[in-house]
Amino acid sequence: MKLLSSATERIKFEFGRHETFAVREGWIPKGLDLTRKLHGHFRPDLSAADALGLGSNMVKSLSYWLEATGLAVGTREGKEKAFRTTRFGEAVSQRDGYLEFPVSWWLMHILLARREGSVWNWFFNDFSERIFDRTTAAEAYLKSIRERALNPATPAVAQRDVACLLNAYATTSGSERSDPEDATTCPLRALSLVVKHPDTGRFEKTRPLDQIPVEAFLACCSFVASDTGSDSVAFIDLMRLRNSPARLFGLDGDAIDEMASAAASLYRQDGVGIAMLGTNRTLSLPRFDASEWLERHFARLGFAA
Repeated sequence: MKLLSSATERIKFEFGRHETFAVREGWIPKGLDLTRKLHGHFRPDLSAADALGLGSNMVKSLSYWLEATGLAVGTREGKEKAFRTTRFGEAVSQRDGYLEFPVSWWLMHILLARREGSVWNWFFNDFSERIFDRTTAAEAYLKSIRERALNPATPAVAQRDVACLLNAYATTSGSERSDPEDATTCPLRALSLVVKHPDTGRFEKTRPLDQIPVEAFLACCSFVASDTGSDSVAFIDLMRLRNSPARLFGLDGDAIDEMASAAASLYRQDGVGIAMLGTNRTLSLPRFDASEWLERHFARLGFAA
């Protein structure tokens, strides 16, 4: 198994594939539906743009978002790239085709934030500022690119990537919260991981207002365990490792303890448990993929398969 790269290993970064668009309300359901209908031959071309009612750059952006959130995978067909749904994408289509349940977006967030060489992975794993402005974030991202990326980027490229991330995740605090009916609003804002303070124009990483679905928490933990080649993970590592719940969800130690206890109670029959290994508490859990955790979420809610 290939483990994730360390924070100092040089890797190739991806820049600008979102075409500066944060994913918009309704895009993913339409894109998944068309991708399934075309049986793995969805291409972000004019035909797809017409079918989806999007501009050419928007459909390119949509194809990136489908891939980056783990819903689709791209393969080369000559000079073009075609997309087919993944197992996770099929599960989302069947269980939550209109993306009405938060668990789908939490799982998509995990897969997006785990995407190495991306602004999403950098922001949730490496950017340590809790309160910041747009310029500070862009400068920090550019510094990280220069230290880690095999491919160079200009300040303008870094600024566009950071602007897209903040547009995707940052909800507005107080009375100026964005209208959920606004078709240009990104559904990732509903996770409440980043807040923009309109009085200062500064941003803040925050702990989610609503309870994170236990299956999303377990998915995040199981991926971390898998990264280390193990079926268990120490609680301390759920705080400090890359892509851990502390980093991707903004959770503190008490919240992780609480969620782990709830998870062990709900999914003991699936091998989720808490034990002591020497002086360290560990969380053991199965190596389920995102689709399996999604299925268990809906089974727990009483939805038949």
